[in-house]
Amino acid sequence: MPTLRTWVGRATQSGRAALGRGDAQVRRTPSARVRFEQRAAAARRRPWRVFAMVAATVAFVLGLSWVVWASPLLVVDEVLVSGVDGADREAALLAASVPVGEPLARIDSAAIAQRVGSLPVVKRAAVTRSWPRTVVITVTPRVGLLVVRTSSGTLQVLDEDGVAFREVDHAPAGLAIVNGTGDQPAPEGIRAVIEVLRVLPSQHRVAISEITVTSASLVSFTLGEVKVIWGGRGSEDKKVKVLATLLATKPKVIDVSAPDTPVTR
Repeated sequence: MPTLRTWVGRATQSGRAALGRGDAQVRRTPSARVRFEQRAAAARRRPWRVFAMVAATVAFVLGLSWVVWASPLLVVDEVLVSGVDGADREAALLAASVPVGEPLARIDSAAIAQRVGSLPVVKRAAVTRSWPRTVVITVTPRVGLLVVRTSSGTLQVLDEDGVAFREVDHAPAGLAIVNGTGDQPAPEGIRAVIEVLRVLPSQHRVAISEITVTSASLVSFTLGEVKVIWGGRGSEDKKVKVLATLLATKPKVIDVSAPDTPVTR
């Protein structure tokens, strides 16, 4: 059995070990004063860190802005036009007047689209940037629907909106001349013709050889070998149905100006 001396010795060693651990803990744990000084130093360094981050961000933004808005790296060196070709494409390029060598970001795309859109042959124009150095102009051209002989004898091609966008010496294939040998029709008569051409099936529209407008309420045309008296605007769908039915009877003249009481002969 352990003697009294043995127990006392063990207790003494255990106390010394605990005391040693306490001293080590004291040595490892900073005092309140040291912790205060460390926090104060960190607080003094914090504004400089924030300032350095802000300065780096500003420098990056300024550098990027210079590259995009002022450097020679992203300037216009090519202009592409789609939707038209030949002389119409050259006219669009000339009207666009894109400043080659200008930074792409500084190009006024709305102004370019407006200039190109002012051309008679252009229905709509859209301008986009194609990075890094190209301006793309997409043109929606006007499509001819009919030809009108003016009072001066010239031939003008009109689109579905009634806009005259081109003068020609001969009517393009598939487009009939309105008042080919008469006076220039009134605007209301032109609108009546446009309504006729819009509702006629394509196989009938291409078969029209001439259109005559004597007034806003009297439009007639030749469809193949049949003369059609259409009348004025209104009841277009009904007139088309009646016309299709009566064409099967192979008459020489069809009058659908009053579609409820059509006449053939």
